[in-house]
Amino acid sequence: MERKTLKFEVKDIDESDGTFTGYASTFTSVPDSYGDVVDKGAFKKTIKENNSRIKILWNHSVMEPIGKPVEMYEDDTGLLVKGKLTLGVQRAKETLALMKDGVINEMSIGYDTITEQIVKGVRHLKEVKLYDVSPVTFAANPSAMILDVKAVEHAISTNDIEPVKEAVKALQALLVKCEVEEPSPGTPEPEIEPEAAKLDEALDALLTIPDFDASEAGRKLDAMLATIK
Repeated sequence: MERKTLKFEVKDIDESDGTFTGYASTFTSVPDSYGDVVDKGAFKKTIKENNSRIKILWNHSVMEPIGKPVEMYEDDTGLLVKGKLTLGVQRAKETLALMKDGVINEMSIGYDTITEQIVKGVRHLKEVKLYDVSPVTFAANPSAMILDVKAVEHAISTNDIEPVKEAVKALQALLVKCEVEEPSPGTPEPEIEPEAAKLDEALDALLTIPDFDASEAGRKLDAMLATIK
């Protein structure tokens, strides 16, 4: 089974029922970091024939299923997936929270290649058999972006929300700087200590803002920072 990791273009998140919608794969003429292009139509047969067996896993781990796609189809952009996370599973709840805060915004698909074609040295995937779509920490393709988030708001004031947004932006910048393909076992971790120290200084400065809800922000940011330790 092959894996392909890319930025997950989240269109919508609803915390009330654990659902999210976004593109798990996009169609483009530009090869990804694996040197592949996924052609439109590659998922059509697997959606029809294998839909009920496709799972949402955490980092491709068959030991950590966290939900299932409830709707999948191809459009002109790519493979659009509406997934439902099983919120009775702790890992699923954590994943949804990280998606909402923009920390987990990358998806990897697990698949077998059924039909491929080499065109000018580029592998075009014409048909694949899809097994899972997995939220992951790092992506190989930086082309997609976050579009919108709909969620149940926490009881914090507008004055608190803006500093948290700025801190999240800083953390996102750090994650982008560290963006690599999913590391294989034994691969040294990227050198991020100087950048992390700078981010710590910025977060400390936030705590001096009047009426800033430090405990709430700290809880969220600790969870996000844990993903890059």
